[in-house]
Amino acid sequence: MAAVQSQRPWADWVKGLLQERDFRLMWGAGGLGNTGRWMDAVVMGLLVLDLTDSAFQVALLFVFRWIPMLAFALASGMIADRINRWAVLVTARLVGVVATGAILLLVVADSVQPWHVFIASFFLGMTFVLEFPSRRSLLYDLVGGERIVSAMSLETINTTLGKFVGPFMAGLLVELTGFSGAFVFLLVVYVVAWLFTAMVQFRQPVTASRSDPFWEKLGHGFKYSIGNGFIRGVLIVTLIMNGLAFSVESLFPVVARDHLGVGAGLTGILIAAPAIGSFLAAMAIASLTALRYHGRVFCLGLALQMLGLLFFALSPWYPLSFVMLLTAGFGMAGFSTMQSTIILVAARPDMRGTALGMNGECIGIAAVGGLAVGVVANYFSAQAAVAMSVSLGLVLLLPVLLFSSLVRRPITPPEEIPQAP
Repeated sequence: MAAVQSQRPWADWVKGLLQERDFRLMWGAGGLGNTGRWMDAVVMGLLVLDLTDSAFQVALLFVFRWIPMLAFALASGMIADRINRWAVLVTARLVGVVATGAILLLVVADSVQPWHVFIASFFLGMTFVLEFPSRRSLLYDLVGGERIVSAMSLETINTTLGKFVGPFMAGLLVELTGFSGAFVFLLVVYVVAWLFTAMVQFRQPVTASRSDPFWEKLGHGFKYSIGNGFIRGVLIVTLIMNGLAFSVESLFPVVARDHLGVGAGLTGILIAAPAIGSFLAAMAIASLTALRYHGRVFCLGLALQMLGLLFFALSPWYPLSFVMLLTAGFGMAGFSTMQSTIILVAARPDMRGTALGMNGECIGIAAVGGLAVGVVANYFSAQAAVAMSVSLGLVLLLPVLLFSSLVRRPITPPEEIPQAP
């Protein structure tokens, strides 16, 4: 297996990937799922803000979304290694359809309460935690190691487009049709994503033995992930990002309304700004056909993202806030493209799902971060909570940039690691 792509134009890699029916279906389902995920986060945040007028409860909604990742990600990664990943994806998509349909009925009946939205957010979080390792492992099985950087770059572009279209459509539809119209649109998106996933024909062989006791496999997965220097570095940086940077996104609607003084439409555009920057940067990253130091792009991308968020929190003007979130998006692309890529390249084939599950546990720390910034916002202000959180993140990231092998060494697949004599 190659650690990097051979010297072919990126356009050739993309053309080859998109000519494969199953990859097109997976990519299309992923794009729709990402659009829905970012859209429902904004729609539900605006709905809770409308129902409660509370920054803390908006942050609490974010906590409910990410608690499943914190609680179940490693188990989900083990599932990805032990059973059919396609079946996991189909089940996960169906959960999203049911949760969204239930909230739509409550909104139409004018009976929706904040706790209804919290429960729906929890189940939508379960959708993502089930999907996260299975989808990425299945993509690796589908495209192989040589094409994984291009595939993950396309995934990042997909995520980025979803993060732009989702919040934009959320603000627009809430402004024009109210919450019922927004949830109808979301339901259609999730149903089509489920259909695309169901049409995928590829079935991968199970890579891990089902006879291994669950807790033994759990402990082995933890030790393997911590023992691999590259994966350990990804886990540390992911903890910093999701605990102190990603978690502040829950407060964007509050900052937009209370600090910048804008309505739902401009709030949606503002929240979409990182996606524009991320899309442009992801295109640039995808063109790097001989990239070896994935960890540098990963870590420096997070540093740029947090600097953008810090200046966003300090900005008193909407246009400057938009530019700062755009800048944060540039960095976000480096982080998100390389996060799964490093793990997929560095992990043994039978441990990829479990290692991604460990990464999911670190992503789940966003639930704790969301609760913390909600408490700070409740006592001070939303923008103060953002500034304090990302400032701490920058301080913690500095030792990683200076000392981690993730930055100093190229990523090496397991079979290329020199064996001790």
